Formats: sequence, C-alpha cells, structure tokens
Amino acid sequence: MTGKKDNISFLSQSRQGLREEMGQLAGKSGLTLKNVVVSGRRTSLRLEPMMWDALLEIGVREGLTLNEICSLVEGRRVQSSLTAAIRVFTLSYFRTAAQEKQGWPPFSLSEFPLNVKPKTSP
Repeated sequence: MTGKKDNISFLSQSRQGLREEMGQLAGKSGLTLKNVVVSGRRTSLRLEPMMWDALLEIGVREGLTLNEICSLVEGRRVQSSLTAAIRVFTLSYFRTAAQEKQGWPPFSLSEFPLNVKPKTSP
C-alpha cells in the first residue's frame, strides 16, 4: 500500500515552497500600478507583485532596467496589451531558463500542429 506522500506528484512535492509563497502573495492587494517609460513614452502598468519582482530579477540577470525590458517587449508584441505581453515574456524567460538548466532542448511551437479543428458534436 502506498503512503499519502506517494500519491503526491514529484512536481507537487518540489513546489510546496512556491505554493506557500503564492499563498502569502495572495494576501497582498492583487495588482500594483507602476509608471514606466516605454520607447520614450510614460505609461502605467498593473501587474501582480510577483510579476514586478520577476521583471526586476530579469533586469538584474540581463543588465537591463525595467524601462528597457518594457521597451523590448513593446517592440515585439503583436495584437495584445502591453501588460499581457509582459506576462508572456516573463513566463517565457523563466521557462527557457528552466529548460536550459535541465539540459532540455528549447521548446518549439513548430512541433505542434496549429491548424487543429475542434471536434464537433454529432
């Protein structure tokens, strides 16, 4: 018979600290408004405190200011808000870092078909 811990996935076990941190952050007000300068223009962004922390960490790792990161994202975004594009950028940055740390090849969307038609009910 397996114990209770055996029923929890490895990912769940290894992410317990993250769950606790997320729980603590949930107690903070949801979104934080900050002013940034994007491509020479001042604008405001509302992001979760954890997202702001992640952007600052990316800046330290890459030697970029918050404004430079936001301008970089602005120059590459397509049909989305800047806030959404920054969230995607942050997720992609850390996902790529995790893959490289594991020695995994970079993720490629070309490996998955994009023209999949949804199933229709009879």
